[in-house]
Amino acid sequence: MKTLGILKNIWIVIACITCSTMASAISPKNYIYDTKEENGKVVSKVVYLEDQGILDKQIMYEFAYNESGKVTEKKAFCWNKKSNEWEPYFLISYIYESGSEEIQSTYGMWDKKKKDYSLNVQQLNFPLSSYEDIFS
Repeated sequence: MKTLGILKNIWIVIACITCSTMASAISPKNYIYDTKEENGKVVSKVVYLEDQGILDKQIMYEFAYNESGKVTEKKAFCWNKKSNEWEPYFLISYIYESGSEEIQSTYGMWDKKKKDYSLNVQQLNFPLSSYEDIFS
């Protein structure tokens, strides 16, 4: 009888831990954005996670533009807490061919060994009319 009571208490503790873990995973995260602009164009954006008044760097984006003012590159960097440095994460390149109604994009993840964006390379074409929806 005493063993049954102990087992019941253990199951209650496990259930409480599981519920609290699930609740913290579901709770919304508070992200803060630091955006830098030049000539009306966003050139970089740093995303911080705010937790109890402390800002933790998460990811940084850098943008490059062509002479028409359209985005040609979006680079992402992840913050490495151990080295206190931004590390390359992925690169998306955008090509706008004259006369074409499509934007060609190429996505690649950073390969630490090769020191380039050659991992998981994928290409996607989408309508030029979607530009404002994608980059606003």
